[in-house]
Amino acid sequence: MRDLVINGKFLSQKTTGVQRVAHALTSELLDRDLGVRVRVAVPKGALDPWGQHAQGAKLKGVPWEQLELPLIAGKDLLLNLCNVAPVVRRGDIVMIHDAQAFISPKSYSTAFRTYYQTLLPLVGGQASRVLTVSHYAADCLAETGIAPREKIDVIHNGVDHILSVKEDDGILTRLDLTGRPFVAALGSVQHHKNIKTLVAAARGFTDQTARLVLIGAATRADYEAAGIALGDNVCLAGRLSDEEMKSVVARAQAFLFPSLTEGFGLPPLEAMLLGTPSIVAPCGAMPELCDGHAIFCEAENVEAWAQAINNLLADSELRAHYSKLGIERAKRYTWTAAGNRLAEILLRYI
Repeated sequence: MRDLVINGKFLSQKTTGVQRVAHALTSELLDRDLGVRVRVAVPKGALDPWGQHAQGAKLKGVPWEQLELPLIAGKDLLLNLCNVAPVVRRGDIVMIHDAQAFISPKSYSTAFRTYYQTLLPLVGGQASRVLTVSHYAADCLAETGIAPREKIDVIHNGVDHILSVKEDDGILTRLDLTGRPFVAALGSVQHHKNIKTLVAAARGFTDQTARLVLIGAATRADYEAAGIALGDNVCLAGRLSDEEMKSVVARAQAFLFPSLTEGFGLPPLEAMLLGTPSIVAPCGAMPELCDGHAIFCEAENVEAWAQAINNLLADSELRAHYSKLGIERAKRYTWTAAGNRLAEILLRYI
């Protein structure tokens, strides 16, 4: 039997949803006895939380992944969890989270879009199996020519990692949210994130003390450059730590997710597991994942979003109803289940 090598480039990257998934799935695999040696290959300068060093790596980033990682992996099975893989290898396994570069090209720079539109079909074509995070994403990968549908396996993400994060309530004071009603969302100027709809809906808040809190690195200048004029009741929280984000999301009257397309969508399910009702657009994987346990609003219907938010802000019984439903649904998505599914697939190819 071959050993299993995990592409650890994600350990040298800023943590977003993709890296969070890679970290969680790697942890799950290292906690199991697969009957083979499992090792994490990491680029120069990267240290992983499992105590493995860079194994003499001389390169970083894309050069490491494309030139050095193939030599490190050798004849073993290489598992790539963050969309890309060495193009010189065949027969490995790659997780491609979505086809956003094809579906929503306006969300990305020309260089990024071209890189992904060129690379993903190569990677998908050469892999033994392609993994993805929802049936919606699997259909998108097939429709855009990244991989045939029969070659794709779906592994839903877990969301229960949020329960182990300790809250940092100091952020509520810093943002002047203590004792104030507010709703929260991840802020971004990417086209498919559709934040312009939330900003417009915030102008229709009935409660003049309520705030729309946008979490993320985008600044007021970034929004203005994207043609999104922020009102006085929009609070830019900036980039938050996991602890700060959990405090904000857990205390919000609702979590808002108006994305036009998402391969999975961790944030609304994390919020639901914390008992915060989610309002989502019926786009991408959201119908598949939330399935009646969140409030759905037509993606770009500003009036519908304003009304749904106002209803939750004004009605504690309605919030309690969707809080209960959300917890019930989100509990289904665990990293243990995801790890079990991944291990089952890997054992067919080791």
